[in-house]
Amino acid sequence: MDARFLSSFTDPAPNVKVLGRFVSPFCLRHRVILTAADSPILKANAGVRPIDLLVAVKICAGEPLGKLTWRDHWELWKMTNRDSYFESQIKLFGAYALTEAWPKFWEKSTKSGGTNTTPWMLTVVCNLIANGIPEERAWTMPESQAIWMHSGFAIMNGAQLKVLTTEEEQTLEELNKTLNQ
Repeated sequence: MDARFLSSFTDPAPNVKVLGRFVSPFCLRHRVILTAADSPILKANAGVRPIDLLVAVKICAGEPLGKLTWRDHWELWKMTNRDSYFESQIKLFGAYALTEAWPKFWEKSTKSGGTNTTPWMLTVVCNLIANGIPEERAWTMPESQAIWMHSGFAIMNGAQLKVLTTEEEQTLEELNKTLNQ
């Protein structure tokens, strides 16, 4: 069975702490809010600063973003003065978000016609709702689960998707290593 699938449905623990705060499972609602805030936490190699991580954690913990509290100042001080602490919390947030647990797909080399301007997060939520998932649950279920369910529903409805399993991915990596030697 695909390891990403298993991770997606077994990893989202209810008691995850980042920056000493309990965070709800990372979900599409969190992604939309962080996207609206243009958070670098969602961008690869975007130069995340301690304040960026703090804002993301507060959003995922359901805390207000108003004036910084003494606790916020303390966490900012620790991240600013202890590189190892900041790096460990960034890694913890990345593991918490579970984007590595998303399905991977075999890609076709042909170009598709037309463009879809609907935000992909909304497409996923609409597909989940259309398939009987309540709206609140669609927005708040762990994001990796939402992506897997969206993919499953799409395949059931005739989409031509082929999930690349972790076993197939490992085989391809081994083949690439052999060919590049």
